[in-house]
Amino acid sequence: MHTTRQDGRATIAARGSIDLHSSDELRSRLTELVDAGERVVVVDLTAVDFCDSSGLNVLVRAYKHARAQNATLTVTGAYGRVENVLRTTGLDRFLIAGRAEETPADGR
Repeated sequence: MHTTRQDGRATIAARGSIDLHSSDELRSRLTELVDAGERVVVVDLTAVDFCDSSGLNVLVRAYKHARAQNATLTVTGAYGRVENVLRTTGLDRFLIAGRAEETPADGR
């Protein structure tokens, strides 16, 4: 996992699998960034090939924590199985940048 800061945005580039064994590190990094005052946090999933329920849980909790701190958290680069699990669970609607703007307010 690698974190970069540019143009007022902190980006965490995750790699490999986000699962029971690796999700704690991602959770810690995301929490630290938001608690340190970062207001725009992006999780780059380009190099992630698998995400299980513990990984999804980390993303949802980090999203909620960011919102509670008046920050934003989005994901980018999801493809293949990772994108599919985000779409299947409906998490793509609020985690993937730009999707919230594409969904009408009435949810249709």
